[in-house]
Amino acid sequence: MENKGLLIGIDYSDEYCKACYYSEKHDEAESVAPPGETMRYLIPTALCFNEEKQEWVIGWEAKTYARETGAFVFTELLLRTLANEKYSFNGEEYYYGHLMSVFLGKLLEMVRTRSGVFPIECVNVAMRKVNSEIKDVMEGVFSEVGVEADRLHLINYAESFAYFILREDKALWASGTQMFDYSADGFFVKQLTMSEEKDKKIIYVNEKNYSMEFSIKDVENEFLRSRLDDRLNDLYEDIRIEGQRTSVFFTGEGFEELWFSDTLKNISRTRRAFKGNNIYAKGACLKKLTDDSSDMKDVVIICRPRTKASIGVEARYRGMADRIEISPAAVDWYEAFGEADFILDETRTMDFRITSMLSKEDTEVRFDLSSFPLRPEKTTRVRVSVRYINENECEICVTDKGFGEFFKESGREVRKILNLEGYI
Repeated sequence: MENKGLLIGIDYSDEYCKACYYSEKHDEAESVAPPGETMRYLIPTALCFNEEKQEWVIGWEAKTYARETGAFVFTELLLRTLANEKYSFNGEEYYYGHLMSVFLGKLLEMVRTRSGVFPIECVNVAMRKVNSEIKDVMEGVFSEVGVEADRLHLINYAESFAYFILREDKALWASGTQMFDYSADGFFVKQLTMSEEKDKKIIYVNEKNYSMEFSIKDVENEFLRSRLDDRLNDLYEDIRIEGQRTSVFFTGEGFEELWFSDTLKNISRTRRAFKGNNIYAKGACLKKLTDDSSDMKDVVIICRPRTKASIGVEARYRGMADRIEISPAAVDWYEAFGEADFILDETRTMDFRITSMLSKEDTEVRFDLSSFPLRPEKTTRVRVSVRYINENECEICVTDKGFGEFFKESGREVRKILNLEGYI
């Protein structure tokens, strides 16, 4: 790979962050620990102003300084940024969005110092939850530290896990793999499987939430740990696929200490087990390399929050019947906007085709355009737009655009909201 700058991966939450960069020398994602912290990759999402140094400090340094001096430490940065909160400090008011950009700027500085490379090619951020609101906020705070939207990409933890696994030895995941994720956010199980189709390989990542059964506070109680181990072992037995040879990964601060030894012994009888808190950060870091590799040209990743169906229009192209895709499958729903113009023939309807990536089935959805002005054949141009409202619902809009100066556009439109759960 020609080194154009840093490829940075960040696992962001309001509790902890992890960061790494792609090392061309070692051809892998290198995790970054704060100065003075050996192999301690969990960086508290905390910001504090050090009066002695007259500078902002982050992570463990911020926590330690605040504990020793009583200085105020800023936390819950994203939560408070989303709420547009501000804080009075040293006679000035600070919006949390600015404070968050200070934290991220310090984090990027830490990565640059560790790597010895200063230009940034791209930053990929893995998060538990991503939506359009969070995307707008993250683009805003990163732009304050010089990372514009075209160099920033947000991905869900499920996507990040897939990118991490795809760079590992195929023997670890070719017949499926799973991961236990245990943190202050909850307890989640991700199961990755692969299906080989005629012209592509489809990677599925399914996630289940077991947070009601596992609390992070239980790990702090020595009495409860053995019971936790039993519960984890039972869960593993319940969800494992008989006859499947696979690997099992553990991540999150809940697995920092080795309280689950009985479960590990059970797993190790037939499978390989791995533990690491930087899996999501590494997956995010390796996304661009993985996407750009020749091995990925026929690979499609399906997981939350990616779209599970493509949406197209039945049309004629160069005199031949064809399906024109407006919104593709396997893209993040908050970025799955599509738009195209078409010339109508004599028909007063328009047919859309929903193609499921899961079942492979096509479903036809017909739009009634009889409310549009009646014009001669091929003198009505329409604009079709598709946008997602959430992970499962999309809105399709067909708007009359007329035909240049001959027939003015009426502005009339037909809209439908489709719940794609019924089509996949």
